[in-house]
Amino acid sequence: MSVLPNAKTPTTRCELKSLYTRTMLAKFSDVAALAGLAVKLEDATNALLAREQAYGQKIKELIVIRVEVKFADRLADQIVRLALKRAEIEDGRPGGRIVSTLFPGGSTPIIKPVGGTQIKEMRALEGRYTEIAAIYPAGSAELDKITSLRHRYEQALEARRLGMEAAAQARAARNLAKEEFLDVFAEVANRIKAAFPRDKQTQDLFFLKDKTDDGLDVGDDEESEDGAAGPAGGEG
Repeated sequence: MSVLPNAKTPTTRCELKSLYTRTMLAKFSDVAALAGLAVKLEDATNALLAREQAYGQKIKELIVIRVEVKFADRLADQIVRLALKRAEIEDGRPGGRIVSTLFPGGSTPIIKPVGGTQIKEMRALEGRYTEIAAIYPAGSAELDKITSLRHRYEQALEARRLGMEAAAQARAARNLAKEEFLDVFAEVANRIKAAFPRDKQTQDLFFLKDKTDDGLDVGDDEESEDGAAGPAGGEG
């Protein structure tokens, strides 16, 4: 049964284990060998919690950014479809010169891709609008809208790239803080054992045990006392 946190232990559980150990250390303030351990463990715990919070904040920010990417993609698709319809109206007939020049493959090759590929297709479409400006002057308004939404899409994609980098950096910082926390916890555990050699019962007092399958903390107050394992009047 594990009592010390490890790399797979959730940060929330690390915090509880630390609190338990620090609180128990306070009960043994008269043991010189344990002096300063609670403060050292608290510092390492606070550093871990701060990094965890910072990582969580970056993840939340990334969620917001991803919404903007999705929405910008939707707006870009809509403006391309609308531009195609207006070009068809300008031609006055299916397969006219304007549509065949601006949208030789229809709107699908432009709006089906996502991200950088769609940006590339939209830039190409903008170029075709410029080329056909002489015979389609009304298209300048569509070109402005397409360019504006392409810019918005690009900015959202760049923000997502930066957001992913920031989240990755925050995660790395959290992982480093956790390694340092685990090192400190191991040091505290070793000094506790050294302070009470061959006294495993006392050593165990300092560590919160991991949960059992039923969610209870083994060895804690939630456990049933002797003779109270089953309900009164039950079969047995």
